[in-house]
Amino acid sequence: MFFTFIKLNWKSFFRGRSVGSNIITKIFKWFWLLYFAFITPLLGIITYKVLKEDLGVEDPFSYLNKNLIYVFAYWIVIRYFIQPIPVVSIKPLLLTPISKSKIVRYSLGKSVFSFFNLIAFFYLIPLTFVLIDEGYQAYQLLGWNLTIIAFVYITNYLNFILNNNDKLLYSIGLTLGGIKIFEYYSIFDFTIYSEAFFYLFYSNPIFTVIPWAFLIWTYFYVFKYFKNGLYIDLGLKKKTKEAKSEDFSWLNRFGKTAIFLKNDLRLIKRSKRARSTVFAGIFFLFYGFIFYFQEDIWGDFMTFFGYLFATGGFLFMFGSFVPSWDSQYYSLMMCQNIEYKEYIKSKWSLVVIGTAISTLLACFIYSFLGLDAVFAVLAGGLYNMGINGYLTLWAGAFTKTPIDLDSSKNAFGDTKAFNMKTLLISLPQMALPIVLFSIGNYYYSSLIGCLIVGIVGVLGILLKEQVFNLIIKAYKTEKYSTLKAYNKN
Repeated sequence: MFFTFIKLNWKSFFRGRSVGSNIITKIFKWFWLLYFAFITPLLGIITYKVLKEDLGVEDPFSYLNKNLIYVFAYWIVIRYFIQPIPVVSIKPLLLTPISKSKIVRYSLGKSVFSFFNLIAFFYLIPLTFVLIDEGYQAYQLLGWNLTIIAFVYITNYLNFILNNNDKLLYSIGLTLGGIKIFEYYSIFDFTIYSEAFFYLFYSNPIFTVIPWAFLIWTYFYVFKYFKNGLYIDLGLKKKTKEAKSEDFSWLNRFGKTAIFLKNDLRLIKRSKRARSTVFAGIFFLFYGFIFYFQEDIWGDFMTFFGYLFATGGFLFMFGSFVPSWDSQYYSLMMCQNIEYKEYIKSKWSLVVIGTAISTLLACFIYSFLGLDAVFAVLAGGLYNMGINGYLTLWAGAFTKTPIDLDSSKNAFGDTKAFNMKTLLISLPQMALPIVLFSIGNYYYSSLIGCLIVGIVGVLGILLKEQVFNLIIKAYKTEKYSTLKAYNKN
């Protein structure tokens, strides 16, 4: 039965609405998967040496145990935003003599082979051989490795629950942030307990049965959770409630554009998936800290990348799905006397406003790091508004995957606004500003690099009308193929 489901997924992929873009996305995805599959074992080999010789850590194994608690916490967040939940077309299967248990078991079993799980093996196996060579006992390391694998898969199944419970994710994020603050101000050091906890499974491998028992319990809990929701009149039924109309009369000053702006604001307010783009934008405000605290490792250009990405969270999360947000009524819109220019202008205005707000907030957040960080944030914000805003909307003309705004209510619904395809689209948009910054930084200074990036962004804003004409031409060219793709939904 497992292979039957795989065969159905294979047919669905090649018979889908956007098979061309899906194949390209798969090629990029496999390129990066192979890249990380090659890099991760190398990291496992050099970890011990780098910690001991380059960073001066006396006991690298204890250091790893100290930080494992943060590794798993970050891994949960990364899984939530990037790892796709296996989605199965439930309704057709419920009309067949296939038991609900088999449907749920396939979806959960498919995630076992996710790269987010397998990458742990790529890292742990070479690391284990290095530790054995350094004098650690092989059978004790086996117990420690089995414990790590158990926690990796616990986070895997926990991701299924988080996908339908954002509050739990926010609780984890706030807890992690609070722990880091306490640790930074030397109020409380949680890593001491993390070290003792994970070292226990090395010194006493028998205790490995505890996390594996918890893993089994987690699996059956998630299994029962989704099986109970696998009914047409319960988990798969589209829930309706009384709609409350918001006027947003303060937007009337924008003329015809206000009509679309109001619709987008209502969408963000009412749809869980659209609303998550705002939370994702807030999350990415702190992206720059990842590179700032390790600037000696990443270098200036990657630190600038962090600041650039910090201002573009909402732009990439929301803008990458234009016009898919309107896919359910896109045909109706095309039957109206609607100017493409006003439609595109409204989407651009919304992402620009979101980027401007993100830039102001990021300037305040990173102002404590110095003027260089503020200039980098401003340059990144201007570039996102002046260049990446256009590129994101232009790419939307060729993105023909509809969005089911009610999918968050389905048993296996995908509520995420951020996925691997969004990441693959956004990464090339980061290449040019990093190159421009690197040129200015290499020959002059980081300030000149920021100035070059900012000037390019301002030029993009000044050429708005000319760029709009090119984007509109692309949308008109792809109009009927887009309608055909949406109507197949």
